Amino acid sequence: MSNPDSVVFLESYYEPMAANLARTRLEAAGIPCFLSNEHLVSLMPLYSPITGGVRLHVRRGDAEAALAVLQHEAVPLATEPDEASFAADAPDPVAPRCPRCGSSNVAYGPATRNTYGFWSGLLSVLLRFPVRGHRFHCFHCGNEFE
Repeated sequence: MSNPDSVVFLESYYEPMAANLARTRLEAAGIPCFLSNEHLVSLMPLYSPITGGVRLHVRRGDAEAALAVLQHEAVPLATEPDEASFAADAPDPVAPRCPRCGSSNVAYGPATRNTYGFWSGLLSVLLRFPVRGHRFHCFHCGNEFE
């Protein structure tokens, strides 16, 4: 039987601000929690995909209540959307979702999986530096997609 006071990983965030917003929501609801990798990702944002982003942890007994608090309120926008973003030729303002798990905690950046073609693989060997394509990466399930 698992201990309800043991600490479990709840969610991962690409940006420290989003993680702190979730942390303060949980603390306002009376659920103790803490973040890990926050300072590393703040200082070295390129390490976020490698380290799994900023991770939010709660007690096992509070996990269901914490998920309910985080899913109950939508994340507020940093600014109000301007009218030009809703023009017919503007890109869709909705954030992409992972096709595997449906999470919106995705980011576009260098792929973590091997995406080498013949020439980029050869160039990577000659330069001793990986030349990789860009893809969306889901921080919830680890899926990469176009």
